[in-house]
Amino acid sequence: MSLGENIRARREQLKLSQEVVAERLGVSRQAVSKWETGRSEPTAANLVELTKLLETDLSELVEGPKDAATPPEDRKKPNPILRTNLTRWAIILQASFLKGSATAIYDYNRIKADTPSKALLIPVFLELILLAACSVWMASNHRFTPDPGQRRKNAYIETAYCALQALLGLLDIRFGMGLLGALLIIAVGLVYILYINPKFMGRKLTK
Repeated sequence: MSLGENIRARREQLKLSQEVVAERLGVSRQAVSKWETGRSEPTAANLVELTKLLETDLSELVEGPKDAATPPEDRKKPNPILRTNLTRWAIILQASFLKGSATAIYDYNRIKADTPSKALLIPVFLELILLAACSVWMASNHRFTPDPGQRRKNAYIETAYCALQALLGLLDIRFGMGLLGALLIIAVGLVYILYINPKFMGRKLTK
C-alpha cells in the first residue's frame, strides 16, 4: 500500500474524518485528500503530526502495518455493539448505585441515634464502593473515543453530568426524597444517554 492509502486506511480505522485530520494538522481538507489519493505528500513535520494523530509510527504509516498480509477476517476488530453496551451499562449502574448510596446514608443518619451499631455502616460502605467502581468504569470507556480532542471534551461533559448527579444525591441524603429522588436521577441519566451523548459526545448509546 502507498503512503496515501495507509493514511486513509488508518484514518478510517479510527473513524476520523478528513476535516478532523485537517483541523488538527492546521491544513485544508483538500490537502488531506491529495495526500490520500497520492497527488501530493505531507511534509516531514506533517508526517510526524500524522503519526501522533493516527496513533501509529512512521514506518507503519509509510510501509503499512506489519500484519497487512493477514486476511481481514483473521484480524481482531473492535466490537462497536459491545463498546456501546459497556458505556450504556456503566452510566445506568452508576446512577443506580448513586441512589442506593444516598438512601443508605439517609437511613443510617435517621436510625443511628436509636440503634448505634457499626453494622449499620456496612450497606453504606458497600453502596459507596459499588458507586466508585461504576464511576471508574464510566471514565475508562472514554478510551473508545479515538479523537483526543473529542475525548477531552467528553471528559468535561461527563464531569459536569456526574457533578449534577452528585448534587441530586446530596439533596436526597439531606431530605430523604425517596421515589422523587430516584425519578430525578433517572431523568438526568436518560437525558445524558438519549440526548447529550449522541448530540455532543459522538456516542450513540441507543439503537
